[in-house]
Amino acid sequence: MTFDVVALCRREPGPEAVVAALLTAGDGSFVDFDADRQLIGVRHPGGRHLLKVESARLVRVPGEVGRLLGVDVPSPVWWVEGRAPDDDVEAEAVARTFAEALAVATGGRSWSSR
Repeated sequence: MTFDVVALCRREPGPEAVVAALLTAGDGSFVDFDADRQLIGVRHPGGRHLLKVESARLVRVPGEVGRLLGVDVPSPVWWVEGRAPDDDVEAEAVARTFAEALAVATGGRSWSSR
């Protein structure tokens, strides 16, 4: 199981916004990039996995975000999903902070699986 977050961004989240949100969320952590899977990973300085972030996807279908997450947002919206280990309080905090920081930077909102 994972703890999931989604940043629902009104503006396309460019690299600067994503990097700023990662730095806000994982201060003191390090980041890696899986080019084959287009995933950004955030790791604890000790190497423990904290968060995986997928590439942004544009959702154009009205009502689709509400159908999937139960959140009412106008379309189109950029969907940026992150997953953290479910049993790690620090990882959950990093995931929440990342999604909230990215949503604020792009004029959107965030959602979490709890």
